[in-house]
Order: sequence, then C-alpha cells, then structure tokens
Amino acid sequence: MSYSPLSTKLRAAGLIAALVSTIVSTPTAAQSSDVNQLRAAIVFNVLRFVDFPADKGATIEFCVASDSGESAALRSFSGRRAGTRLVSVRTLRGSSYSGCDVVYLGSGYRDEIQRASARGRLLIGNGRNFITNGGTVGLVQSGGQVRFQLNLKAAADSQLSISSRLIRLASKVTR
Repeated sequence: MSYSPLSTKLRAAGLIAALVSTIVSTPTAAQSSDVNQLRAAIVFNVLRFVDFPADKGATIEFCVASDSGESAALRSFSGRRAGTRLVSVRTLRGSSYSGCDVVYLGSGYRDEIQRASARGRLLIGNGRNFITNGGTVGLVQSGGQVRFQLNLKAAADSQLSISSRLIRLASKVTR
C-alpha cells in the first residue's frame, strides 16, 4: 500500500496529536491504576515512532518485568498494531531477555539495564534516573502528569531509530 506525501503527513499529524493528548492528560483521581494506564498508553504510542532493525520481523516482542505495576495495563496492548508490527506482550520470568524487542523494567537499576541491553532492544522504565542509567525511554511522573525522556545514545547503541517527531515531544533528551 502506498501513501501520498499529504496523507502520510496527515497520518503523522494524527499520531502526534494522539500522543500529545495522552501525554498531557491529567488523571482526575491520582490513583496508581490511572497512572499505570497513562504510562501504558504513552509506551504504546512511543512504539509507533521507533524503528527497529529490519531483521526484527513482523511482531514486536514486548517483555514486562513481573513486578511492574503497569504489567496488566501493558498486557492489554497485546494483539494490537504499533505501526506495521503486531505487538505481543509477555511477562518476564527471571532475568532472561532472550527474544525481547522491548523490555519494560519498571524502576530499572543500572546493572539491570546493562543486562537487558542488546542490539535492536528498546528499554523502557520509570524514574528520572532511568535514561541516565542507560535506558532508552524513561517515564517521569510529576503530580498527575507523566512525561517521557529519551536517551538517543542508548537508542543508537541498540541500533534503534527514533522519529524526530517523538524527540520534539520529549521532556528531556540526552545525546
């Protein structure tokens, strides 16, 4: 299927608008389940703006740490498409990241991030230090808002390409 340059721009504008509305939404009740749903929605939308190496196949294998509070919300995206790829979500057992294209570590620490790092693997987690510790996408909560930060060096080291449209929306970008 081929898209004209105008329809491609309109589709991109629609995706960006959806991402922005998700990012700036403030839950009315600051319950953890609302924040977990918000984080999951941001993560799913981020996937649409990341290009994985061509040999990664038609499915994004999304692995979630079992102790992550967001695991139920993230599992709800299994079977949906992020761009042209189908998302398959599974819970990690132990520390084996084999077969994972995306790993959601929750509040991953530096050693855990280093163990999970690999070519073609996107690492996502929570906290202001996540990208400083080598993660690719960090989710930071401030009050009822959740923002995302990007580590472009970690993305490049993993041979991932992040859209300039997503980079412009990040609250912090490290290079």
